[in-house]
Amino acid sequence: MMNRILLIEDDANLAFMLTDGLESEGFEVYHITRGEDAIDAFTSYEPNIILLDVNLKGVMTGFDVSKEIRKISNIPIIFTTSRSQIEDLKEGFKVGNVDYLKKPYSIRELGLRINAQLIRYQELQKATQTEEECIHLANYVFSPSDQTLQNIDTIHLQKNESAVLSILCENIEKVVSKKDLLESIWGDKEIPMREASLYNVLFSLRAKLSADSSVAILTIPKLGYKLSVVNKNFEN
Repeated sequence: MMNRILLIEDDANLAFMLTDGLESEGFEVYHITRGEDAIDAFTSYEPNIILLDVNLKGVMTGFDVSKEIRKISNIPIIFTTSRSQIEDLKEGFKVGNVDYLKKPYSIRELGLRINAQLIRYQELQKATQTEEECIHLANYVFSPSDQTLQNIDTIHLQKNESAVLSILCENIEKVVSKKDLLESIWGDKEIPMREASLYNVLFSLRAKLSADSSVAILTIPKLGYKLSVVNKNFEN
């Protein structure tokens, strides 16, 4: 899928050249001329990046537009301007996650800057998503996506260990039946043959959690297993 650029530029000739050049570089471009139309265009078009002229004619300047965009998104913005005063640069960089390109510039340079901003934004989103997925269990940080437990050291989990711990975390302080664990991890086939595998997974998890006595996987006779955190300090 092509990356989509919202181009906000009131110079029709420049906008035509930019659109033609960027499309030849493999981007999809949607052009508007007024800052007042930016939010509607952003919402309907869902761009990956915004190319924004600072000196827009009309009620809203490029800086005004960027501040409105930042209320709803942290999407990358590249300001373009013929001005180079330091105060303008300061104003632009206050917005965050931006780049600044002085006119005139080449399509080649613009394309490189756009790609750099997109890569940086994707890495930022990935890091944020990974952090949001982390589960805090007392002094441990469990990352299901990375299959790791972080304490003083990083402890790597096997696939089934991570899967079992994820289920127990989703039901923290609640009993999960052995049958539910077995079916969730291995499906409903050969359940009796998988019991030994589950015991091995639980034994290994308990060993890897043993550095913190406030975290425990408890066996509840005839019912199942429960992840318990004493004085718990956890969040999903």
